[in-house]
Amino acid sequence: MSEEKEKVKIQIEAIKTPAGEVPTVESLKRVVDGLNTLNSDIVNLSINVASNMSAIDKELRNIRKLIAEETVSFEVMSQKLEKVSKQLEALVKSEKEKWETLQGIMMDIAEIIKGFQTTLEESSSRVDQRISETLKALAEIIAVSAKEEQK
Repeated sequence: MSEEKEKVKIQIEAIKTPAGEVPTVESLKRVVDGLNTLNSDIVNLSINVASNMSAIDKELRNIRKLIAEETVSFEVMSQKLEKVSKQLEALVKSEKEKWETLQGIMMDIAEIIKGFQTTLEESSSRVDQRISETLKALAEIIAVSAKEEQK
């Protein structure tokens, strides 16, 4: 096969005739041989191009198949991610509701504790006052009793 940059030179010899110069039979054979060489190169090139195109076509089919498989895989993953996302959203919503409920309960407990504290303080104050009054009364009784014994 000829190189791309190779030039084919065909030497054409002519015979002088009264009608003008006419190529010799040998020159015509060289032209035909050159055309046959060129045709052979073109046929070989066509075979190589067809072979390469076949390989390229096969690779393209493989790539299309891989892309189709990956597309299906990505679609499945996308659906699974969407499902997980929805589950996470539901879980976050549920946990948020539970937290809000817990906060409400804790506020109620804080109010109850404040109420107990107030009640305890009031009760403690009354008990302290009664104890104080009882101790004063007892002190008076003891003082009176001591005076009576001294008599």
